[in-house]
Amino acid sequence: MRPRSSGLAAVVGLATVLCLVLTGCGRQSPEAGPADGQEARRVPGSTTSGAPSQERLHRERATTEWVDGYCTAVGALVDSMSSIPEIDPSSPRRASRTSSRLLGAVIGGLDRTLSNLNGLAPAPVPSGDTMKVKAVADYTRIRERAVSAKEQLDAAGRDDARHAAIEAVDGPLEDLGEVNLLEGIGSTPELAAASRRAATCRELIEQDPSPRLGPA
Repeated sequence: MRPRSSGLAAVVGLATVLCLVLTGCGRQSPEAGPADGQEARRVPGSTTSGAPSQERLHRERATTEWVDGYCTAVGALVDSMSSIPEIDPSSPRRASRTSSRLLGAVIGGLDRTLSNLNGLAPAPVPSGDTMKVKAVADYTRIRERAVSAKEQLDAAGRDDARHAAIEAVDGPLEDLGEVNLLEGIGSTPELAAASRRAATCRELIEQDPSPRLGPA
């Protein structure tokens, strides 16, 4: 295959030859030239048709940066959940202790995600802020439930109480697994386009366009 530049040069050369043969390019007929030798004037403020404006490009960049920050925030939760300790079911006491550690790791991951989300600047598009507010509310609710379950575990002194407390662990974990980490992004064209440009978001949606921590 010939290099693209060589092919382009050949096309340009052929076009030049045809132009000279058919129309005598390089010669300007009196009818074709500007009147009285005056050069054509460009209309002030005119731009190339179809070229994106600087304002539009700035908005796209800002939206991409914001969405990337959002994906980084929820991505921290994915990292936290990937390294949570396992529950040791060998005895009620050990199951209770390891379940408490697991919930502590979940709470820590939620704290980091909530901190990152709350630290985001206002979104360039209003729907971004709406999406963030909902995510913060969802993660806060799950965190409160996880804290309650951990407190119940830590306070349990008898085996029967430990069994009941361990069962309460499933609640916040199931809630967390059902959350669509990028909920709301696909419903707004600007956010959806920005998520395809943002590297962190692309990593999250590589396997699933609606990434979740639990089974689909």
